[in-house]
Amino acid sequence: MQTSIPKTKLLITLRTITTSATVSCYQRAASERGFLNPLQSCNTFSNLLQIQAQILKLGFQNNPLILTKFASKASDLNSIEYAHCFLFSPHSNTHFYDAFLFNTIIKAYAQTANLKPKALWVFNFMLECRVLPNDFTYPVILKACAGIGDLNLGMSVHGSLLKFGLHRNDPVLNTLVHMYCICKGGILFGRKVFDEMTKNDSVPWSAMIGGYVRLGRSNDAVDLFRQMQIQGVCPDEITMVAVLCACTDLGTLELGKWIESLIERGKVNKSLELNNALIDMFAK
Repeated sequence: MQTSIPKTKLLITLRTITTSATVSCYQRAASERGFLNPLQSCNTFSNLLQIQAQILKLGFQNNPLILTKFASKASDLNSIEYAHCFLFSPHSNTHFYDAFLFNTIIKAYAQTANLKPKALWVFNFMLECRVLPNDFTYPVILKACAGIGDLNLGMSVHGSLLKFGLHRNDPVLNTLVHMYCICKGGILFGRKVFDEMTKNDSVPWSAMIGGYVRLGRSNDAVDLFRQMQIQGVCPDEITMVAVLCACTDLGTLELGKWIESLIERGKVNKSLELNNALIDMFAK
């Protein structure tokens, strides 16, 4: 025979559970906020070790926000490999990890001089964990591919972003053009992406023009710059540096003077690099 619970008692029980859960939620949020302050002020590897110990002590090892901040701070302290060992140890429960955490680690490796291949490892592990990459993942992983200079690797990542439907995102496409222009043998692929994308600002134009300059195809760089002018897209200092290098290579002083006048009329920021490019052009 089943015993029924009085309705009043059941309501009181439910309210108690709900209240306890709400209090617990607020307490955890407050605890998270309190934990983020030491992370922000952390400025030594020794401090980082102490924070890691607290993460384990307070049970934050499955908290993606805390772990993301930890990885970011480790990157600032040139200790991303240590964070990697902690976050991806055999005892880590990666089920709780999200795209923001993976993106932070990928970006940290992509910014290093010698550890860029590890950015690809983390990216592949991200896919193995069934964490979907997003608009912020691909720009950093493509920059890592460009730094490595491996065309096949870059093409593989390109295939991945097509699979996930991120091939219409402008920052992703801009970095894709840059990657192809950097990797040996990729200039034609870069031009194909460039021709098929919308080009409302100077970023893709600068990447493509710079790619031609690096290959010594200065005439193509100047021709593309003229198309940029026809399209009414305002160049920035990066564009101007690239096209001035093309002018220097071609030895066309008149063209260089025209570029200088565009710089003055467009009030382009004269960075040290741009001033040096102007000096080189007139000196030769």
